[in-house]
Amino acid sequence: MLFNLAANFVHPVTPTFIVERNLDSSMFGVALAAMMVMNFSFSPFWGKLCSYLPVKTIILICAVGYAVGQGFFCMATTELAVIAGRMFAGIFTGGAFIALSNYVINITPDPTQRAERLTAQVTIQNVASAAGYFIGGMLGLISVEVTFIVQIIALAGCGVLFFFICEDDMPYKHKPNKPLSLKEANPFAAFATAKQFMTPMMALLFITIAVTSIGQNSFDQSFNYYIKDQFNLSSAYNGIFKALIAIVTLIANSTICVWLQRKTDTNRSFLPILLCCTVSLGAILFFDTLVPFVAVDVIFFAFNAVRLPLLQNMCAMRSNAENSNQVMGFYQAMNSMGGIFGALFAGLIYETNPLLPFILAFAAFAVGTSVAAVYVSKYRNEKKA
Repeated sequence: MLFNLAANFVHPVTPTFIVERNLDSSMFGVALAAMMVMNFSFSPFWGKLCSYLPVKTIILICAVGYAVGQGFFCMATTELAVIAGRMFAGIFTGGAFIALSNYVINITPDPTQRAERLTAQVTIQNVASAAGYFIGGMLGLISVEVTFIVQIIALAGCGVLFFFICEDDMPYKHKPNKPLSLKEANPFAAFATAKQFMTPMMALLFITIAVTSIGQNSFDQSFNYYIKDQFNLSSAYNGIFKALIAIVTLIANSTICVWLQRKTDTNRSFLPILLCCTVSLGAILFFDTLVPFVAVDVIFFAFNAVRLPLLQNMCAMRSNAENSNQVMGFYQAMNSMGGIFGALFAGLIYETNPLLPFILAFAAFAVGTSVAAVYVSKYRNEKKA
């Protein structure tokens, strides 16, 4: 909870950071895209490394690395320095979240209990992320720099806490027969290992994850900047809106998501959730006033909060003890790849028309829903066979 809170402290003050330092407005998307490039590149590597080292050690390394990267970001005064700082942080952010997911999977061999724990983990991540926006927004009223300092201390502190609180998961997982070589440590070469576990059905899942991540990031990053640019609202309002999302997320995940996992076949029931995400994003294109704009934002993230644990658990269900670490690494990589294009395109097209990033978000979810429909169709045939 503390780690996910801290990871989101700076997001609501980023628009203010850009304005105060006279940076180009496109940086709200370009900077995040730069971080996501490194996140995407290193995610398979961190996933593979989880098979060789205790997960708690990887979390410590990544949390401290993330904190150092945010320190570089805070000191930046030029566009190039911002990008460099975000790229350094991006090397470690994916590793932290991959390690946390792998920890849950590794110490929970029972599939039913694992699904519940993964849902709990993603619920904590979503609720704490939204609450982190709120805290960060309030800290931003003091200053942008104070927000950064609190985040850096909290991230590094959480890494130390994880190291001492988590148990050693090495006895629970499959141990590779050979040591990790320098060739395998190459983040790009690590993608080649995906062929060892990839199937047509998993490919459809990963396409859905990547495309919907484009939509989520395009919408989220644009919304944060939009309310500052178009409605001239302070970071506090950004935080308050995220606090509402935190409450709705907690309710949605503890009711709708749990019911879907216990009472339905999520390989089919995740499709209506994706459709609801798409419809809510389409609805926002018809509003240009604050109240309905924010209302649709909250509704979208309620359904999106259910989407995330369902897709993550569906990937976990199609993995096994030998490849689960790599599968979770690839899952994070697909989320990051979607984040790259979503944030980058949102930043670049915003100046042309502030609504274009929202149109992109709607189109991405429409495509993702179509791919998901193909997955459900093939799954039905798979069950019949």
